[in-house]
Parts: sequence; structure tokens; C-alpha cells
Amino acid sequence: MPPSVADRPWYVHAFGPLYLTVYGHRDDAEARRNAPRISKLLSLRPRSRVLDLACGDGRYARAFSSMGHRVTGLDLSEDLLEEAKQRSPGLPGAPTYLRADMREIPFFAQFDAVLSLFTSFGYFDERVDDEKVLEGVERALVPGGRLLLDLPNPEQVRSSLVAADEQVRGHWHLRYERRWDATTAAGPYVRKRIVVTDRRTGHVEGDISERVRLYTPDEIDRALGLAGLEPEGARFGDFDGSPLTSTSPRFIRVARRPLGGRTRAVGA
Repeated sequence: MPPSVADRPWYVHAFGPLYLTVYGHRDDAEARRNAPRISKLLSLRPRSRVLDLACGDGRYARAFSSMGHRVTGLDLSEDLLEEAKQRSPGLPGAPTYLRADMREIPFFAQFDAVLSLFTSFGYFDERVDDEKVLEGVERALVPGGRLLLDLPNPEQVRSSLVAADEQVRGHWHLRYERRWDATTAAGPYVRKRIVVTDRRTGHVEGDISERVRLYTPDEIDRALGLAGLEPEGARFGDFDGSPLTSTSPRFIRVARRPLGGRTRAVGA
């Protein structure tokens, strides 16, 4: 018998057909607005080869393709990849899409840049699996290529976490519940539950749980070094290049694969 939803990792079932309803505010307009800022932070040259890791429905793949870059989107969700393919015909750069686990990135020295956007890092039960993601990124980058990690700012999350709220989007009612979890092993985590109800019928169409591990900036820099990537420049608090502070909405880190090959850091 196939495993039940309860037996599968949360990220296997969370990114299904309702994802675009739950995160409808993450749209193409937002991607088009942020893509030039991200390109500047990465110092991207024209027609760069870009890997959009955990690309979802491809909104950033489309934005970067429209800027003339050669983009590959990678994701585990069949539903979102199908949506990405349907929304991406005829774009400059012809974005391509691949279904794969981000712990097993199947590329070697192929990309000038890798994007990990909107909390696409820290999904797995063990920190060693997050390390595998970064090691795969290092292999996928050409020497001198860069990674941009977009992460929650743990200080801001902890101080401003909203325990519960509700939203209405069209005929959908969404209830969000959030909590900080510092007791589960390999944490801390921020946990979110989203209950999606069809207002026309009153039927609950989805009960989605998410869990993301939060890393401090120093922990991220150490993890990058262990993977053979060099943290580069300042730590940013948003895509506009503003400095990271305790109240910044995001934590943006750029790292580079060294030109001289792998120089993995030693230690934890």
C-alpha cells in the first residue's frame, strides 16, 4: 500500500495543487520586481546559466529567462513543475524544468549561479541533508559561480511571529497557525499549519503542515565553508542590498565557488 500523508515528509505533500492558493501573493509581478535586484547581488553577466533550486511554479525561472538568462528549474513537486511548464512557453532563454530531490542535484560545473529563494532551505529532518544540498550546489557551479540563499531572519521571526491569522482569497478561506519550536532535535524550527476551506461548500480542502529549520548567519557561513563555498561580501536583509539587522525581513547570503577548485573548510 502507498504511504499515507502522515507517513510522508511534509514537503512531499505540502507543495501540491493548493500551493498556488496558499501562496498566491508570491506571483510573477513580485518575481519580475526582485529578479534585477538578485541579478545585481550575484553580479550576473548577460546570458548566464542559472539553476533555480526548488523552483515551484517557475515564477523566478520565467523572470530570469525574460532577462535573457539560460535557466533550469529543479523541484520535487510534479504538480508545480507541470504548472511551470504550462506557464513558460515561448520565453527568451527557453527555461527547462527537471524533477529531482535537491539533495541529489544532478549537475556538475554547469551553472554560473544557483538560486535558493523564499525559504527553500532547511526542510529535512537531519542537518546533514541540508549539507548535502550545499555540496550539490558546489558541484553544480562553475568555478567562480555564485549561490544566493534567501532565508528567514531568525531574530525577526522569533520577535514578530504571529501565532494565528486568517485570510480570504476569492472563494477560499485560509487559517494560518504558527509557532516557534526550540525543543525538537536538530532545530530550532518555525512550524506552520494552513487550513484551506472552500467558502462555497464549507468543506476543508487542505490541512497543510510546514516545518523549516532556522539557521543563524554564523551557522550558514560555517555550513557554506564545509561545502566548499566561500561566503562573499556583506550579509543582506533584503533583495535591495540593505544590511542584515535584527528586524530585517529576510537573510540573504551570497557565496562563491572558488576559482581554484574546492577548498572545503575544516570543523563544525
